[in-house]
Amino acid sequence: MRDFQDRLAEKPNRYKIAEEGGGIKYATIERADNPTREGTSLNRPAFMALQGFQETTTMFNEDGSITEMNGAGEPLVTTFNTDGSITETFTNTEGVVISKKTIFQADGSIQEVFV
Repeated sequence: MRDFQDRLAEKPNRYKIAEEGGGIKYATIERADNPTREGTSLNRPAFMALQGFQETTTMFNEDGSITEMNGAGEPLVTTFNTDGSITETFTNTEGVVISKKTIFQADGSIQEVFV
């Protein structure tokens, strides 16, 4: 586990430019790439969530599955399959679905397969 921390800066987006002759200049850089989508921020909450540390609301469903809802309203549904495996299905706010099946082998090992 790693406790990720956000970078704190007194002057964000300020960069030092060192010239080959030894001179130094300071510049503030602003993105001007006209993104069609901002993308996921690389910050402490995102990295902590990768490790399973995020606030969720957990519901135990009548069919035996479990739904965990994160703060963005994105569900992770865990289904216990009849063959003894587990399927986890995550749906993001844009409707993209990612599923992973965990298979417990007779020798005690575990196999995880994206489906």
